This record gives sequence, structure tokens and C-alpha cells, in this order.
Amino acid sequence: MRRMILVLASGWLAAAMAVGQSAPDPAAPNPSEASPKPDTPVEKSGPKPISYVEGRGIVFRTPDSMFEGSLGFNLQVRYGHVDLDAAVGGLDTNQFRVRRFKLFMNGFAFDPRLTWRVQLAFENTIASRILDDAWLGWKFADPAALQFGQYKTPYSRQELYNDGVLQFPERSLATDAFKPSRDIGMMAFGNLGKGLFTYQAGVFGGAGQSTLRTTENVMPVVRLVANPIGTMGASEADIQDHAKPALSFGANGFLNTLRKLTDLAFEADLNYAGPAGWLGRNVGRFQLGEEVDVQSWGIDAQFKWCGFSLQGEGYWGQAKGQTSGQRVYAYGWYAQAGYFILPQRLDLAGRYAYVDYNRSVARGGVSVISAQTSYYFRRNSLKVVLDYSRTHRQRPSGQPANDSAFIVQAQLMP
Repeated sequence: MRRMILVLASGWLAAAMAVGQSAPDPAAPNPSEASPKPDTPVEKSGPKPISYVEGRGIVFRTPDSMFEGSLGFNLQVRYGHVDLDAAVGGLDTNQFRVRRFKLFMNGFAFDPRLTWRVQLAFENTIASRILDDAWLGWKFADPAALQFGQYKTPYSRQELYNDGVLQFPERSLATDAFKPSRDIGMMAFGNLGKGLFTYQAGVFGGAGQSTLRTTENVMPVVRLVANPIGTMGASEADIQDHAKPALSFGANGFLNTLRKLTDLAFEADLNYAGPAGWLGRNVGRFQLGEEVDVQSWGIDAQFKWCGFSLQGEGYWGQAKGQTSGQRVYAYGWYAQAGYFILPQRLDLAGRYAYVDYNRSVARGGVSVISAQTSYYFRRNSLKVVLDYSRTHRQRPSGQPANDSAFIVQAQLMP
């Protein structure tokens, strides 16, 4: 298996280098990430009815500028080889799959301040998870705007990045264990000091994506960000090749109350309450029908400069059963760094992530070490990623289990 990985990696890098020499120059800024130059001439004939904007897709505009809509998609196809530890009965598997196929539409209606977005995730086989986003927004001014509908709750820097601009094929183990992900609600947001500070504060149903519940409980979420130096851009890796350093800090948190519906599940379709989440993995500690008070918070930081990128987050969560008094405390974190050895083309990155799902349980932590190399043929619109990860799972018996995975993924996101 190791020889096969080395041969595949060597062949892929050689092919990527050859294609990269003849690929178009990506130095021009992405219109979706940068403002137009002041000296750009204004078209006297008005906006074009149909055009292409990288990162948004095909853009349609009415001649009277009363309506604008864009249509784009993100297609990720993948081969994966997973080697599960035989000590716990694991088996090696090979997978060919469509990891993501998302169709997204956004724009404005009647007034540029009235914005909208709809996103469908056709890779999901569960009907309730096909609708990702569906929201309306109104911008009063830079410091104040409202958004109403279904979308990602403002928790975790990495979670808020679009799937297509992640540095690795997947988010970190820690992010997936603590994030709420999508929910239905209303949020106020804006920026102060020309982007020096940004905020997001919302109230959500607390039940998750396309899920309703008939209780008085809601889930308030708050996120604050400071950008003392520069701006990050819409990508985890430094695809913009920042000529000057850029630095950002963030903090977020939420409260929620969930009822245990069955022996295996809470009432919500939220990541942290599901099988991969810190709370979901401890569902058996609470009584059937019991309401559980949950709170979680996190801090994060990100830095970019001359092709180098560095970011990390720390998460904490605690839950208390209202009837049993049972408590669960969990924490997790990750750190990742990358560098473009060929500017805006070839990126190498490494990441370490760790989660302790319940601090009161000895030897219950899980860690993952990952390494990846990505070749960007046309920024994030067309890229290929090679990723290798090794998972170390502690076990109460004292005998750990180690799994490994190798992924080749191609992405088209025009």
C-alpha cells in the first residue's frame, strides 16, 4: 500500500507540474474576493445580462438592475483507501464516491440591499439534508445587517469557510465534534472600523438543519472577530499570496437545551449532538426524556503572509442533565499550517487535531495527524488534493487503535 501511495503521489505531482506550466496565470484577483480597481472603466451600456464571475458561476442581470442571480456548483469526486486497525476488527476498504455536489444560487431582488441565497446538496441521501441554505438578508449599512432563514450558525472559523475553499479535503476532527452547523433562525451581523471588527449574533431554533421542534427552547449564538492586520480572503490557504501580513482573532459561543428522545439520540439534527459529536457520544449518560442544558464556546486565530498560512481553534463544551444532574465536559483543538512552494499553485500543509469527548473517562481521547498537497490549476475553481491521515484512538483497555486513510480528490467549482 505504501509503494502504491508513493507511486501515485509522484506521478500526480509530475503531471501537475507539467500542466501548470501551460495553465493560465492565476495572478489576477478573484472578483468574488477583491474589489475592482478604481480606474476600471464603467460600461456606458449598463450591466451585461449574462456573465461569468469566478466563485459565483453564471450571473444573470435584468436590464433595469432590479434583479440579479447567479448559478454555480461545487463538484468533488474522490478515491479513498481506509486501513482500519485489525485490533478492533477493522477491515481495509476502497471507496469511489461523489463527496460533494452542491448547487448554489444567490443574488439580490428589487434592491441591492435585499439579498438571497439557496444551496442544495445532492450528495446527501437523507431528504432533510438536501436543502443546505435558504435565506433572505437586508443590509442597512456596513455595521448593521439582518439574515433570516436556514444557514450555518456563526460558530467556528473553519466551519464558516465554504467546502470548496478548505485547505484539506475535510474539516478537522475537533471542528466536526463541536460545531452546530446549519440551523433555522435570524441573525444580525456587520463590521466596524472598515472591517477591523466584525460580529454575528443570532437566535436559532436549536433543532438543526430542516428540523423543527415544539418547545420554548432556542439556541442563541454569538461570534466576534478582530482583524488587526489585513484581511484573510475567502480561502484557508494563502491563495491570494498576501504581500503584507494578515492576522485575525475570533471567539464564539452558544447555549441550547436538548431533550433525549431515544436511547441513542437527542431531538436535534446538530453535529455536536450526533454520532460524531462530543454530546452525541455521551447520550447514554442521560435519562430517557430528560432535558439537557448545553453550552459551548471556542477561540480561534489565523495568519497569512507570502503563501504561508497558519490557523488553529480551541473548543470547550459542557452539558448537565436537568433530572439526573449528570455532567459531561469535553474539549478539543486543532492547528494547521501550509505553504505554497509554487506561489498560487502547489501547496503543502500539515494538521494535528485532538478531541477528549468526556474528560471524566480515562483514555477516551482521539487524535488525527494529517498531511496534504494540493495543486491549484485555476485557484479553488479547479484543483486536486492528495491527503494522508493517521487516527490514534485511545481505549479504556489501554491498547490503542490506529487507523490510516489516503484520499485523492478532484474539485470543479466554477
